[in-house]
Amino acid sequence: MGRRVESVDPGHLHADGLTESLEASQDDRRARYYYHFRRAPLPVTMNSFDPMQFLHPNIEDEYKRWLKIVGPETYDTRYAIGMHEVLRAHFLIVDFFIGSEYGIGGVGPRDLSLLHSAIYRQFVAYGLKEKWEEPLQKCATLLFGLVKDHPFHDANKRTAFLVALYQLDCLGRTPRITEKEFEDFIVDIADNRLNKHARFSAMKDTERDPEILFIHDFLKRNSREIDKRPYTVTYHVLNQILKRYGFELANPDNNYIDLVKVEYSKGFLGLRREPKRKETRLKRIGFPGWKKQIGREALQLVRKAAELTPERGYDSKVFFEGADPLSALISIYEGPLRRLANR
Repeated sequence: MGRRVESVDPGHLHADGLTESLEASQDDRRARYYYHFRRAPLPVTMNSFDPMQFLHPNIEDEYKRWLKIVGPETYDTRYAIGMHEVLRAHFLIVDFFIGSEYGIGGVGPRDLSLLHSAIYRQFVAYGLKEKWEEPLQKCATLLFGLVKDHPFHDANKRTAFLVALYQLDCLGRTPRITEKEFEDFIVDIADNRLNKHARFSAMKDTERDPEILFIHDFLKRNSREIDKRPYTVTYHVLNQILKRYGFELANPDNNYIDLVKVEYSKGFLGLRREPKRKETRLKRIGFPGWKKQIGREALQLVRKAAELTPERGYDSKVFFEGADPLSALISIYEGPLRRLANR
């Protein structure tokens, strides 16, 4: 189990003292959080992750202070989430929302023992047999613990929500329900309203730990594996896909064609006129004809240049079949994260 720390002042830094340096735009926030929250697949740990770039230096200092307090990571993070990662998720939430109308009432853990308790739920064992052996069960019990134990001064539901999304991502899975449905489920856990689900009512009468088993069942049914399979498409079909995202294949010339980003300018000072099309060339690739299949290497070049890759939240199912893209954990879930502040 992770190390406990005595005589810690969890209220050392309160949100009232974190209102400086708020000039960063919302677009800057979304862009930065995309790059700093995504990580390589398991089993990479926090110790090998590049340091984050916080928008607010005082929050970064507080985050580092807590890392020193808890010391080196002592939890096995190969198939579970450790202390450092939960703290990272919490302080990302703080850094993103501080100073906004959905701000933070307090920063950091209010009780380190409760935080250890929530995290350790993933590792409970009887003898040599783990209670929760499946990775999704570990995700379920950690989600429940972070929501119900209230280990942080504020943003417990938001932190739990983000950690659950992150843990799914680490397991190679992504939600296939709407963000509002996932958000409502977090609130059901917090408000003891799982009884409204028929599956839970049935489990409650026959199972031990029905909450965890039901959350596990919910996560399993409502997430899917991230799809990185290569699909075979023609240049024509690829062009139709790219148009959904504001890109096109254009200007064919001597067996080559351009990948362009397409933007339309508005009228000057509100004057009505036809929008002016602007093309920005991103890449030039080989082009044998619209009815020909595009090769795997050329397809990878196109997706990378357009930033429509699995690493950016656009796995093959999203890109080729039009599922809702998850471009970044915080930025794409900003809506429910905001609403959870008041639920």
